[in-house]
Amino acid sequence: MSEFVTTRREGRMQQIVLDRPKALNSLDLPMCRALHAALDAAAADDSVEAVVTTSTSEKAFCAGGDIRALRDAAASGDHEKNHEFFSEEYAMDLAYHTHRAPTVAVIHGVAMGGGLGISINGSHRVVTKKVMMAMPETAIGFVPDVGASHFLPRLCGGGTRGLAVGIYLGVTGVRMGSADALYTGLATHLIDDEARGEFVTAIGREGLEAALEQHGLPHEEAGESAVEAQIERIEEIFSKPTAQDMIAALEAGEQDEWATATLGMIRAHCPTSIVATIELLRAGAEAEDLRECLDNELALGAWITARPDFVEGVRAVVIDKDRNPTWDPADLDAVEVDAIRAALSGS
Repeated sequence: MSEFVTTRREGRMQQIVLDRPKALNSLDLPMCRALHAALDAAAADDSVEAVVTTSTSEKAFCAGGDIRALRDAAASGDHEKNHEFFSEEYAMDLAYHTHRAPTVAVIHGVAMGGGLGISINGSHRVVTKKVMMAMPETAIGFVPDVGASHFLPRLCGGGTRGLAVGIYLGVTGVRMGSADALYTGLATHLIDDEARGEFVTAIGREGLEAALEQHGLPHEEAGESAVEAQIERIEEIFSKPTAQDMIAALEAGEQDEWATATLGMIRAHCPTSIVATIELLRAGAEAEDLRECLDNELALGAWITARPDFVEGVRAVVIDKDRNPTWDPADLDAVEVDAIRAALSGS
């Protein structure tokens, strides 16, 4: 078990509490194992009608995986250690998705990377107005994982629009508020910031549906979605065949604040990660289920974390924080697409 994961039973509900506030609940291997064990215990108890994951932090639900530890292992050549972490993390994410009872995440503050794995893969994603979601992996030489290749292409109803939105979110790592989360489908419900405790208690005493009816707010109260405001442009641009085509379309279009910010994010991020993300999400859109997507992510993740870009990206963003990584290659045209496809297929 982990000192950073606790459980509490109240009535019909099994609550799982993330309690590593100094690290914004970043997930290490013992936490993943503890979360999986708690899910299994709840599945074995027929009296549990809902599993609810919460955080003790006012700043974060979960900021992702323990990137520093993953970077240290990669830098030392201990790729088996990282493979073990990702394998167990993804198995835990799958347990959220396939649980016999509803799995509810109460998301307040930062939720990124692995934090979306333990929330978006569940049945109910309940956000407050102070949520900030993102999949920022391309900024550190990695790719969106934890099931992102399953849930990102299926946002906004899936299809061409869903895949374009997923590629936009995955390639840029843009930050989203509650309105964006609700519009895209990352979130399913909205509650008041201060009602989190009462909402969780109500689930235990009265059941999930009664608690949602009592505390749920109209989605309109989250305000306007920045993604919705640009949805036509997102669909047009991020449906282009290649990253180079996407950049060209952005450059050819209206040079407003959105286009400038979007171009800036893409140009700053790892070229190999950008191409790999597009390939991964397109494969995910065609995948049969979450399990297949996680298998794809594990295969591609093993390849990409063994490359120097991952070590360099984490250094630049997380450790030294100079935001000045040296990517290899530094140009999208030099990225070996065939190598990415081979890694993705496990060949």
